[in-house]
Parts: sequence; C-alpha cells; structure tokens
Amino acid sequence: MKNLKYIYLCLIAVLLASCNKDGDILTAGANGDVLLNGSGDIVLDFDRAEELALTIYWTDNGKLTLSDPEVAAPDNATANTIQLSASESFDVTVDQLMNEGVYQRQYTVYELNALLGRLGFEGGVSKPLYIRVKSELGANIAATYSNTITINVTPYVIDMTVAFILDKDKADTGLTLNSETANGDYKGFMGVGAWYNFFLQEGEGSVWGNIGDDGGGVAFKMSNNDEKWNFWFPGLTGCYYVDLNTTKAEWSALYIPTLAISGDVNGEMVYNKADNKWVYIFSATKAGDITFKISGTGKLYNVSTGTDDALAIDTPVAFGMSGSNITFGETASNITVSVPAAGEMSVVLNLSNPKSWVCEVVAGGDTPVEVAKYLYLSGIDDGISGSWTFDNFITLYNEDELSYAGVCNVNSLWGYKFYTEKDNWDSAYGLGEGDFAAGTLVAASEVNLPASTPGLYLIQASMKKLTYFTVAIGSVQCAGINDDWTMIDMTPSATTGEFTATVNITADAPWGFKIYLNQSWDYFFGGSDGSLSYSGNGLTYDSSMIGSTCLLTVDLCKGTYSLTKK
Repeated sequence: MKNLKYIYLCLIAVLLASCNKDGDILTAGANGDVLLNGSGDIVLDFDRAEELALTIYWTDNGKLTLSDPEVAAPDNATANTIQLSASESFDVTVDQLMNEGVYQRQYTVYELNALLGRLGFEGGVSKPLYIRVKSELGANIAATYSNTITINVTPYVIDMTVAFILDKDKADTGLTLNSETANGDYKGFMGVGAWYNFFLQEGEGSVWGNIGDDGGGVAFKMSNNDEKWNFWFPGLTGCYYVDLNTTKAEWSALYIPTLAISGDVNGEMVYNKADNKWVYIFSATKAGDITFKISGTGKLYNVSTGTDDALAIDTPVAFGMSGSNITFGETASNITVSVPAAGEMSVVLNLSNPKSWVCEVVAGGDTPVEVAKYLYLSGIDDGISGSWTFDNFITLYNEDELSYAGVCNVNSLWGYKFYTEKDNWDSAYGLGEGDFAAGTLVAASEVNLPASTPGLYLIQASMKKLTYFTVAIGSVQCAGINDDWTMIDMTPSATTGEFTATVNITADAPWGFKIYLNQSWDYFFGGSDGSLSYSGNGLTYDSSMIGSTCLLTVDLCKGTYSLTKK
C-alpha cells in the first residue's frame, strides 16, 4: 500500500540587497537554518488527491537591519517566489509568486502531482525534486536565493496533455484541449455560442476559471482558487481558436468568422458549429488529388482587449499540411487530398480533435443543420384567441443546449404543444410525463402539455434534454442602471406583458442593466438593439443619456425594450 509522507520545510531566505540614497550604500541581511521535519520519500496517490502532501515555510525581511538606522525597510518588502525543479541547477523551473505577507505554501496531492507533470516527472518513478525560494527587494536589485531542499517524490500517472471543457455547472461537455508538451498551455478549436460560459479541468483534477474580481480588465485572466468565476467568450457565435495558459494564468480566444478555400476549388467555407468543422461543397468532374489553401482573418480577444469587439485584434489565420498532418498558423500552405469519385463532394476541415486536425473530401453535401431560432407554443392562448395558432413562441438563448425561453400570456383551454417549425403541425412535441410546472417532452406525442391557471408565465424548454418548466411571474424589476444593482420595481401597463419604470440616469453602467423576474437573480433578460434575450448580456445606454430622466419600457411577451428620454 502506498504511503503518503507529510514533509514540512522551513526555507529561510538569505537576503542581500542594496539601494542608493544620497550617496550612501544601504545593505540588509538575515540568516537562518533550514528545518526539515519528517523522513522518507513522498509517494503521491490519486485516491488521496485532496489530502495535504507538502507544506513550505519561509521568512520575509520584516526584521532586517540596515547600515543607516534612520532608514527602515518596509514591511513585506520582499517578493518571494517558490521555485521547483527537476535539476539541482534549476535550469528549468515552475515558479509560483507569493502574495505579500504570505510565508507558507501548502500543496495537495493533486496540486503537487500537476507541478511534477510540468517538470517532466514520470508517473510511478521516484525522482529528486529540488525546492528553493527566490527573493527580490526591487526591480533593480539582484534576486537572492535560499538554500535548496531535495525530496524524492513519486507522482501518480496522469495525462497532462489533455484538459477537459466543463460547462458553467462544471459538468463534462465531452470537449477537450491539447497541451502537446504537457506544459500547462492548452490549445484547440471550440464551436460556441455568444457569451458561452465554461471551466477548464486539467488531467490531475484542478479546475480553472476566470479570476473572481468585479474590477475592470479581468476578462481572460485565469485562476484555480475557490473564488474563481466561469470563463466567458465574447458576444459572437462561431469558431474560436483558444489558448488557455495555466502557467501565465491568461487565456485568449481567436474568433474566425469566415474561411476561404482557393486552388483547385475556390469559394467560402461554411462552419458547422455542432460538429466543429468547416465545409465546402463542390462538383467533382473526376476522381484524383486536388490541392488548395485555406485562410482567413480572425479577431483576437485577450487580456489587452477584453471582450470589446472594437478592440479585437485583426489576425491572419491559415491552415496547411506537414506530411499527413494539418497545421494551423498565420501563413497558408498547400493541402492535398484525394477526391473519391466524380459528383457532389464536400471538402471537410474537421477541428474536433485537438490532437489531430483532419482535412478530407467526402461524398455528398455535408451541410450543417440550421438551428431553429424559435420554438412555437400552439394552444397556449386558445382561451383568448379562440384557436390554435403559431403566434406565441419562445426564443433560442443557448444553442449548445438547444435551450429556449420566453414569456407568454397563458390562457389554455385544452393544454398546448411545442412546435419546432412554424405552421408545421407534424413538428409537434407533446407531454412525456409531468404537469404544467415541469416535465419531459416526446416527439409526436398525442398528449397535450397540461394547462394552468391563466396568467403571465416564463416558459423554458431544452430540445436537447427534452425537458420544460414554467414559472408564474408575479413582479418585474430592473437593476444595474448607474451601476446600482438595487432592484427597482416596474409597473404593469394596460398591455399584458408590458412593464414600465421611470429612471434617473446619473452615471455609466459598465456591466449594463438587466430585467429580473419575481425579485430573483435567477430569472433575467439582457439583450441589445431593442430585443430582449433571456440570460443575455446587460442592456446598455450611451453617455448622452447621463443626466436625463428616462422611461424604460419592456414587453416580455414580444421580447422588446426601449429607453427614452422623458
């Protein structure tokens, strides 16, 4: 049975620093001994991944003496960095900068195992790990180093070349990214919707998200602490090349709106987001090889741009071929593939496997299926309209989950059904099991979804999970105007589903403002350009509104809003 040893290290840094003030040389120094408690190797065990494996202690310069007694060293002046290495010379290190006033660092089994993976340690093999503390008193002062501690450590076997994409609820999506050299830098292509939220999980189990900070300029900064938020993409749907670097704690998203194919075939490729592949359909006159290039211009979002479309950096994108492998970069090179026969063919650039991109020609027109924007609810208001119509609908807000949401004025005599196509009675989904509040859907079911008492309801459905649920709306609020997130009650008008509020705009709203239901943060609408979007980004106003009293009007049933000066 594997034993886990707990070893405590006291690394007391020897600090030698100098600065120049009025011609005098000031020096500071401290000395100490290294204390190692415990003995034997550390053997890491995946089954004990959350347990403590190692604690490192060190001292700062709080009690340094100076040659000039009138000059005092500031508290926590030293910047301390823990360095781990597989070699005594520390030619390759994993560095971890510590915050001011922090004098220890604890590592769980999975954290230490992950760091060993980056240093090239082989799973199941004992190898020396070298540890020291690098101390710096200022940008122009040479760094000093503590003595070195050496420990034999045996990591467990993990694959740090693969990281897993988790959804906003930290459930596995089946998508992965690749770190070819297992250095914590994960790359690959993702097909996502606007503002898609996700987390990244490394092979040893650590989960990364966006740094949890309300301040500006934090988009694309990474963290794996308990306060992290989910990552979020910009507000453009489509193909992104992503680079999540856990060592730099930064990531970037390169949006690719279009790709052109030129050579023996010429035209614009179409992106299939569901399958993460680009397709070009052509008519082949014969079997044989064809050669072409694929290129375009992307928009790069990173820590310097945030998710601001106006700041996104125009970046060339191109594909090529090295041997049998498809490559990605800024300069296109020839790609040669085999056409199997004459007739309708598709060039398919498949980017779904981050370890191996594939380009091939397949028979037929491999066109992506367009996702319906609306889901229609016929029978939901026959107590008002007198018949079943396609006038009521809910709107797609999450393409990946095929999730729809909207508000309806419900007055149903016989229940209702969902329809995926307008005016197509054969596209119906009826009740599997459940009641008006929640349940499951079945295609072509003869059973209507149950009716409820008349009123205004938020209705949601997932055509991927084939589920639905409803929420009765008792009140409507707005929040976020002037960056004030106190909920303001809105007043219902004579038109069912329409609500208004008079608001005084005195400041910018950097996160926009939103419309909330039932005084709950869980149910809200954002949107843009006069249209509401369930769970969408904040609604905005320009600086010309500041200093004005305005009328905010929302029509939840039509999915519209307006903000006008009074």
